[in-house]
This record gives sequence, structure tokens and C-alpha cells, in this order.
Amino acid sequence: METTELDTKAEEASVNGHDDTWKVFDDDQAFLQHIISKKPAEEIVEVPEWDVKILCRALNAEKRIEAQALGYNEKTKLINYRVCFDMIVMAGCFNPVTGKRIFTPSHRDMLMHDQDGGVIERLALTILRLSRMLLGDSERAKKN
Repeated sequence: METTELDTKAEEASVNGHDDTWKVFDDDQAFLQHIISKKPAEEIVEVPEWDVKILCRALNAEKRIEAQALGYNEKTKLINYRVCFDMIVMAGCFNPVTGKRIFTPSHRDMLMHDQDGGVIERLALTILRLSRMLLGDSERAKKN
């Protein structure tokens, strides 16, 4: 039987288990500014059905919680985001030029009844993916 010697001196981790690429700040204001400077994940989505490009952004904490609450089924104990695609699209779609939200609650009926459902689904799924709220995204995150 062959044995192998382990190299116990290889790259020692810091006290918190992370290497030195993790940022630390001696100044609380600099720490806060660093956090605030990080923007949510975003992606430009081409919507040929509407002849436009839409900026989709990850949901903020408030809208993320709202989507989870709206989609939760007490009976099955599962979340189905399809029941709140309208809210997700209203919360996560922005004008790529102005950076302002495109849709408001007054647009709900138009989005859900007058528009191509495939577009609404594509936008909602993009926003959910950017928000890391889809099953595959959380599974990939666990592996990394």
C-alpha cells in the first residue's frame, strides 16, 4: 500500500476562512460606502416583440420577500413565482437609458392581459435568475 504525505503548509487561510482577497476596512464609513457602491446584478434583454431593449435587475430585498410571499403555497409548501410574474416584471424592468422603472401597478392589467405572455415570462425569469431565486441558481451556488 502506497502512502502520500499531505502538505500542511499550503496556503494558510485567514482566521475567518477566507484568503486575503476579502476586503476589510478600518473606517466604518468606507466600509458602508464599499457596500453601497455594489449594484444589483443586471442584464439588457432584447425584446423583439416590442422592438426594444429592457434593463432587467435583480430584485431588492423588499420585492424579493414580496415575491416569495406571493408565490408561496401553504398547501404544497412550495413557491411558484408564476403567480406573481406581473409584480416581478414591474419591480425588475428598467429603461436602459434613464435607469427608471418602466412599469407601475397601473400597468398590471395591460401586462397580464394585453401583452404576449412569452415576453412577460422571459422578463420575469431573467429577473428571477439575476436574483438567484430559481432552483438551478441556488443549486449552482451551493456547488461553488
